[in-house]
Amino acid sequence: MGLSKLQNNKRIHSLDSLRAVMMILGIVLHSAVTYSPLDMDTRLGIFQLKDPLNSHISNGFIVEFIHSFRIQVFFLVAGFFASLLYYEKSPRQMVKNRISRILFPFLVFETLLGPFFKLTKEYSIIKLNFLSDNLSFPTLKPFIGHFWFLYYLIIITFLFTGLVIFLSKFLSIGKYFDKYLRKVLKYPILKLVVFSFFTFSIYSIMNILGDLMPSYLSNFFMPNSFPSEPRITLLPNPLIILYYSSFYAVGWLLFRSKKLLDSFKSFDWIYLLSGSLLFTFLFFNTIILNYFQMVILKSVITWLLIFGITGIFIRYFSNFSSRAKYISDSSYWIYLTHMEFCYLIPCFIVTWNIPSTFKFLIVTIITTIICFSTYHYFVRNTFIGKFLNGRKYPRKVKI
Repeated sequence: MGLSKLQNNKRIHSLDSLRAVMMILGIVLHSAVTYSPLDMDTRLGIFQLKDPLNSHISNGFIVEFIHSFRIQVFFLVAGFFASLLYYEKSPRQMVKNRISRILFPFLVFETLLGPFFKLTKEYSIIKLNFLSDNLSFPTLKPFIGHFWFLYYLIIITFLFTGLVIFLSKFLSIGKYFDKYLRKVLKYPILKLVVFSFFTFSIYSIMNILGDLMPSYLSNFFMPNSFPSEPRITLLPNPLIILYYSSFYAVGWLLFRSKKLLDSFKSFDWIYLLSGSLLFTFLFFNTIILNYFQMVILKSVITWLLIFGITGIFIRYFSNFSSRAKYISDSSYWIYLTHMEFCYLIPCFIVTWNIPSTFKFLIVTIITTIICFSTYHYFVRNTFIGKFLNGRKYPRKVKI
């Protein structure tokens, strides 16, 4: 194998590991949500999936910190691998792969598990808030839940693929972007400024779009004051599509300049530490910041964490490892099924008089054990594993 191809394979291994960890990180995120401080909706009388007896600001910090980079990294990596398939295979093969690996799993799991997730969430809200049982089996109402990532990834993939095919008629445009991106990636400060400004511009466009919409639409798609997260629904939210398409586009272009991915290792720990400190400042000082300051900080924080985390994965997870491959293979199943246990387990420990941090750890650990165990014994070497990962794998892992 040539040196260049070996280096490319290492970069792919590192980004695949990054994708897997971001998926599994959903367990931590959704375990912490239950024990974060009660939000405004709950105080207004709308019951949510919250432990009313135990909560702590530290769990809210975990939730918001993960939110500041996790899905953004998801879409960036998704764009990278879609670009890989597009240019190294063919546009047709890329679309075929995305249909089998994203569209079909979404349709199957949404159809088969969606109603049960909705029922379980309703049950958990009742138990956590000590309400009288009043369950209704939700067969007629779709439940997008955490499947929203796949849903919007499908939409963005096909929209972006159509755009790329159209723009391919104007070859100079692609060459211009590639040339500009290569220059930017070589300079750590410049790339932070450029990418942060890019996301700031996207936020600004989202805000303008919200203002141009009729009030009933803007309130539906963005129920809270901007720059909060847009509402996730089965009715495609143009604000979500625009925001996450921007990260997908960056990932797509990164593949075309993949030789420069090693530049992410420069100042990776400094990026991560700076992003974490800046996030901490934002988290505890939101009230004193104006709109303009918040949007700038959110944009800079996101890219500091993306550069830092991606660089660390490229630095430490580039070499093939059977353990890392096992985790990568299991991550899809874990992402699809973990919410069931994040909903249910808090119900069994709601009356325990222990700190919320311990409850959070209990939910995280038990959910992780259940998800990996079910993957190992019921998915990895079965038709389900083939459906999700394209092939069956032997249960025994060579260490």
